[in-house]
Amino acid sequence: MTDIIVEPSILTRDFDAPMQLVYEAWTQENHLCQWQVPSADVSCIYESADIRAGGSALHKMIMPNGNEMWLLTQYHELHPYHTIIFSQYESNENGDIMPPSMPNWPKEIRATIKLSEANGITSMEFVWQPINPTKEEAEAWEASRSQHGKGWGGSFDLLAGYLAKL
Repeated sequence: MTDIIVEPSILTRDFDAPMQLVYEAWTQENHLCQWQVPSADVSCIYESADIRAGGSALHKMIMPNGNEMWLLTQYHELHPYHTIIFSQYESNENGDIMPPSMPNWPKEIRATIKLSEANGITSMEFVWQPINPTKEEAEAWEASRSQHGKGWGGSFDLLAGYLAKL
């Protein structure tokens, strides 16, 4: 464990959908692959999904060029319908955590999602923060800070479009 504390990246987004539906889009396998990819040309397949506190999910993203990226999500807390906390890792098809593909990328990044609703609009605060980073991981995180909203931002755009169809 290190004593290095890194400021989180905080992304916010409003969705024209009830809070319960936004929460379910984050916590139900049938919804997740409809939007939890960086762009519409990336596909997603879940191998397993035990979405509950202490559970995990394993899915792969298939890039337009055919490359695959496996991700393991470990769920820490789920509080219907307002809070979800999870860590996501690069993995192999068996769910074994692999070293990050980006040099010096933090090995664990925790996401905390807070939802609130007013007048049928759900506000989401997405807090993304490395856990126990090394000095090199903290430096890589800071160097990439301006890019943090791109992958998740694309997913949130897809989520907004998906929710509009429900």
